[in-house]
Amino acid sequence: MLTLYHGVTSTCSKRVRITLAEKGVKWESVHLNLAKRENLDPDYLKLNPNGVVPTLVHDGRVLYESNFIIEYLDDIFPDPPLRPSDPYERAHMRIWMDRIEHVLHRNINTVSWIKQGRYKRFDGMSEEELQAVFDSQATAEKRLILEERLRNGVSQEDMDFAEARVAEVLDKMEEQLQDRPWLCGDALSLADISVAPFIERFEANDVPELTDWVKRPKLGDWWQRIKALDSFKTAFAFQPPEEAA
Repeated sequence: MLTLYHGVTSTCSKRVRITLAEKGVKWESVHLNLAKRENLDPDYLKLNPNGVVPTLVHDGRVLYESNFIIEYLDDIFPDPPLRPSDPYERAHMRIWMDRIEHVLHRNINTVSWIKQGRYKRFDGMSEEELQAVFDSQATAEKRLILEERLRNGVSQEDMDFAEARVAEVLDKMEEQLQDRPWLCGDALSLADISVAPFIERFEANDVPELTDWVKRPKLGDWWQRIKALDSFKTAFAFQPPEEAA
């Protein structure tokens, strides 16, 4: 039995939904409304102390952090394989996944805070209500980041820095794709799946400098192949029960 705790808009949840669709396995959905901060519910924090999505429960065993989850899924459902057979390429797949998580993801989070208007969730809250939100964060780091953003905002300098770091990753992808259709060779891998939801977010956030396929034509071709995948379409078509009804 596979149960996935996830959010419809969460990029990391989309990684896992793409992988599950590629594997063709059945899974039980537990959708968390992130806007209502259901990810900070005490019962959920018992599963995932970081208070983020997704979390996978497999036969009662709990696993979180999406890049680890998708590797785990490739271990337990090896067909079709989503990791290169060559050890060198497999190591580079993990380098890509690390770069995507710790450079691209970290910086696009800053961009999304402004572009998606996430700060608007807190409009009209009293000081007491804001303090309760800060206190409810799962970790001290998350409390610090949220309070800094709400107290002082995100400067244009911060936005420019974040977008530049993201652009560096995209430039590396363009270079990598010069002689191959996928990031790690001739076949789709977890590296491609790991980054795909972020490219969609760039388009959704209307950041044209990051989706300039004339400037990065190989990346644009790669993106068209990603969007044509049935697994991508399935993952992005998910609707929570309250919206699907």
